[in-house]
Amino acid sequence: MELILSDTMGYCGGVFRAISMVEQAIDEAKQKGVPVYSLGRVIHNSQVCSSFTDQGLETITSADGHPPGIVVLRAHGVADALRRQFVDSGFTIMDATCPVVSRNLNLIAKNQKDAEIVIVGHENHPETLAMQGVERNGRAYPSISIISPADVSQLKKGRAYAVFVQTTFDRLLWREVRSALLALKVQGYSIEFCNEVCPSSVNRRDAVLRLSEQCDAILVVGGKDSANTRALYTLVVGIGKKAWHIETEDEITSEMKGYAILGITAGASTPPQTIDAVIAKLKEN
Repeated sequence: MELILSDTMGYCGGVFRAISMVEQAIDEAKQKGVPVYSLGRVIHNSQVCSSFTDQGLETITSADGHPPGIVVLRAHGVADALRRQFVDSGFTIMDATCPVVSRNLNLIAKNQKDAEIVIVGHENHPETLAMQGVERNGRAYPSISIISPADVSQLKKGRAYAVFVQTTFDRLLWREVRSALLALKVQGYSIEFCNEVCPSSVNRRDAVLRLSEQCDAILVVGGKDSANTRALYTLVVGIGKKAWHIETEDEITSEMKGYAILGITAGASTPPQTIDAVIAKLKEN
């Protein structure tokens, strides 16, 4: 069996930054003798999060019932009201929000005064919730949620809409939703597209398509609840290529080893040691 690795996979810049900030927060908390928390899972990878838990990081969802300490805001961003709750409760904030996500959140606040905000994203995904929770001048404004092309029927002619997409949203589904919105724009609807799927995610998806041309099957490594990892798997399956989505080397099967040429890719929150362990396991006799 020959293994071919994707030329773009594993940690993105935003994940590197978030992990570094968590490590810094843990060190500072030990020095100051205060608790250290993450607001939700900092990244969608169980192995990385478990490692931080072993070092004393506690994952929480609100400030209620927790003594103030250092809290790291997850890479996906948080709603403004939730952020304010921690500030008002006396927590020290370390903001690990991905810079691309932060830019989009700022743009939502800026566009709220001139248009209704449309958010294209997976339901209850942390980033989607953060976009839905943007405030302007301390006031929350309702937004329109779109998950599939059928949802564009909510839009009404004669109103102005600013469209934002979750940065890790499924690429093929985004194309379908965008096409449905463009069809409305042709009909005279006022629709402005304000951002795109993260370039880092796009690069990974382009890379896995190139990889698929060289391989008989593809192994996608990463968290089962990672949207960008699932998107890689969905993309490969969508072009008719055999694929599997696994979190660790423990999920490797004899079927995977039965292909002459196996490609390997990984999501943006997959640590290099996990990728290495998968490769080592595949090479075992």
